[in-house]
Amino acid sequence: MHRRFRSLDRHADRWREPEDMDEIPKQNVPVLSPDDMELYQDDLAKFLEDNDDEADRLVDEKFWEKQQLIRDELDSRTGRGWEDPWAFKEEDWNTPVEFDDLPDWEPSVASRTSLDRVKVHPDGIPTLEAIAAMSLPPPPPPHPGSGATKEYAKIRERTLVARVAKEVRALAKPRIADIQKLLTWRAKQDAVDELFESIELQLKTEQEVLGRHPHFEKWVEESLERYLESVQESKDDDDKETEEEDLPIFMDLYSKDEKEDTVVPKILHPLAPHTRVGSGRVVEEWELSAHKGTRRIMLRDSTRQIAKALTENESCRVYVCGERGVGKTAALASIVASARKSGSIVLYLPDGDRLRKLGYYIEPNANIKGLYDLPILSQEVCSAFLKSHQQDLEGVDTTEEIRSRFMTENQIQKLNDDGDLSLIGFLRLAQDELDLAASCYSIVVHTLMTSSSKPFIMVVDEFNCYYDHGHYFHGDYDGEVENAIPCNQISLFQPFLDGMGLQQPTESNTPSVQKVTKGGIVVGITKSRAVANRFTQNLSTLAHKAASSSQKDDACPLTVVEVPRYSTLEVDHIVANLEITGIGRLRFDRGDTVMNEQEVAYLRMVSGAVGQNLLDACIV
Repeated sequence: MHRRFRSLDRHADRWREPEDMDEIPKQNVPVLSPDDMELYQDDLAKFLEDNDDEADRLVDEKFWEKQQLIRDELDSRTGRGWEDPWAFKEEDWNTPVEFDDLPDWEPSVASRTSLDRVKVHPDGIPTLEAIAAMSLPPPPPPHPGSGATKEYAKIRERTLVARVAKEVRALAKPRIADIQKLLTWRAKQDAVDELFESIELQLKTEQEVLGRHPHFEKWVEESLERYLESVQESKDDDDKETEEEDLPIFMDLYSKDEKEDTVVPKILHPLAPHTRVGSGRVVEEWELSAHKGTRRIMLRDSTRQIAKALTENESCRVYVCGERGVGKTAALASIVASARKSGSIVLYLPDGDRLRKLGYYIEPNANIKGLYDLPILSQEVCSAFLKSHQQDLEGVDTTEEIRSRFMTENQIQKLNDDGDLSLIGFLRLAQDELDLAASCYSIVVHTLMTSSSKPFIMVVDEFNCYYDHGHYFHGDYDGEVENAIPCNQISLFQPFLDGMGLQQPTESNTPSVQKVTKGGIVVGITKSRAVANRFTQNLSTLAHKAASSSQKDDACPLTVVEVPRYSTLEVDHIVANLEITGIGRLRFDRGDTVMNEQEVAYLRMVSGAVGQNLLDACIV
């Protein structure tokens, strides 16, 4: 039998040597003969052997009793930290059931809880004015890991004060009527003092951690004082309606005119999963969705800020930033859909990382020295733009000044002979003539930027990619072909780069903003692409500096909008929406996750309330 070590603390006095040998009491010990000693030692050895086995048995019993108590205590706990209901068991791996044997998903399997929680805008896609006027949930407090420790501490303290005030109100409310019935002021004051002491003691007992805060007593006293003042000012305080909490709203981009297997709605063209680099995770969510009859995006406070900037200003610039995976691409996509629904002409460039390095070849511009063209990409952008806004561009003609700026005399003469000088004519010409695609693109974009008849909005995602190390080289720019051509000297990128005006000023060059006459430019950065962090940080610093110096009466003010992580309320609605649309393991969940607060709290914890991580947590 395995023998366990036992503590010798109970025998410490027996084995400890005295400091002074004279302290040992002298006793008259009888002298034993050798025969007596041998008999005594045999009996003692047998006695110790029998008692050691019994002692070991008792130690083992106590040990296993303690282990069983620990196991019982662990089994009584709940939450994902102790048992994973999504874990694959051995019988799951060995089952003969295949994917084709599983039942087909249908919308009716969604739980009533999720269906009641998720709210979709009645118009599907609201206009920019409607989004700007919406009451949406406030953003969560800044994360202390991002460096805003003082701001987070203030918000955290306000949250704790509000929590204490709510508890104080709930405990004091049933006892106020008895206090009001007292006749003398002294009696009422004594009753209030007793009420304060009882509430403080009860809250300290129920909220052990919060009760240890050094300002806890002050918070309870101030909360009780405010509540008593509100009761004294209004006798009908109990009848006042509490303000309803603002809830998230989803926009639905799905159109019945489109095919059911269409992943990206037509209104977001040219957003699409690219074969080489791909786009934001919002497209991946739609690809994984079992519900093919809906394409939803949550409208958040950051989306409202962008819409507000576009609707309140004749011309504006918006810089969208945020951590990786928080939903910047989704925010820009919702603005594109809403702007097109509102009647604006939108040039949407969702894949900046691909455009800045996969242009096939580059050549000098035939009309402007120092400018370079990407013919194939310019042709691609013109084709996508014509597909999205052919009806909106009808009747819009170009001016002779803009045509002569980007085309040679021979090209202009040929166009005059053909007679089609409209924007649609130039876009079709770009589709047919690759050599003229870059010039046609420049003419169309600059015409819309200077037009005051229709609002024109440029939406550019992965904007910081254009500030990274260049990928285009040409001997005319650098004879040694060692230095890359800056993106603001490439005709495809020049309009929105100069329109944002976020170039670092130098002694010889001061950047000027080429604003859109009616509309604006909305750009968003990415942290999912291979862009050096210093370029992104420098760009964000320039944007914040320009935004702080912008005035409301500026011709083209700059607004910085940060897309934060999800709040607790937004996580609840996102998880419910993922169940409704049939994502991952929530597909046949039937509300088990949504109705389990600990399960939702686990998803919020492992994802950090980041949209991209939350989607991954609901799949694997």
